[in-house]
Amino acid sequence: MECIIQPSFIHHRSKARIKDLGEVFTPDDNVNAMLKLLEQDNNFSWSDEDIAFFEPCCGHGNIVVAIFFKRLEAFFCRAVTYQSPEYAAYYAIANAINTLWAIDIDRDNIADCRTRLLKTSLQFLVEKLNIKDYAPLINKDREYIAHLLCTIKWQIHENEMLSAMINNKKSSRVNAQKTKISNQWIVENGHNPINFKRTWAEYFRKYQYKNSTPILFKQALNFINAEYSSKNDIFDFARNELIIKINQGKEINSGELWSRI
Repeated sequence: MECIIQPSFIHHRSKARIKDLGEVFTPDDNVNAMLKLLEQDNNFSWSDEDIAFFEPCCGHGNIVVAIFFKRLEAFFCRAVTYQSPEYAAYYAIANAINTLWAIDIDRDNIADCRTRLLKTSLQFLVEKLNIKDYAPLINKDREYIAHLLCTIKWQIHENEMLSAMINNKKSSRVNAQKTKISNQWIVENGHNPINFKRTWAEYFRKYQYKNSTPILFKQALNFINAEYSSKNDIFDFARNELIIKINQGKEINSGELWSRI
């Protein structure tokens, strides 16, 4: 990835949340208008794999989901035209989510944002694959869905924006002290700098080189195989969006799709 795009917009939220979290809401019209500014650059393309998007205060995901959907459509069109139409939808989701990062200081916001991204992904697959529901999709492509869950968990996470972009621990703490809530968060959770090169796909690939499998991926598969009744709360954001019963289907080697990213 050669470029990180960080949106910054005008928002609106309740006075209480603005006071407590410094949080504001971005109306859909504002999101669409601001994203159109990117398209004025002749060198910009929504299907550019060398671009990563980062939302440092994602809230419940209004901006994140809008970016994600534009990337999905662009990658899909590209794959249908130049690559494999059969796997175009899978390719689109894998690349769109792998080049998307978002953080927020509020745990509930992160859960909401993750859920919305998962829902958007599944609906996209259902539409593009021309199927009626999630059941046969998930049963057929369990490894792919496990990768999707892991990527959302990995790259959409709770963090503090004033310190996350700074690698130096001392400097990050000084920066976080600019606001009371940021300072409190970093005291309780420590410094968690973001490495945009350490995507879930890259992390998984390193384990493959060692003929091993990340624990998180095993947990995702267990979550799916247990029909989402696992006591582990790691993937709680996905529980309500996924079906309870899974019909039998044919497995495909979808893990290979992620290793090619």
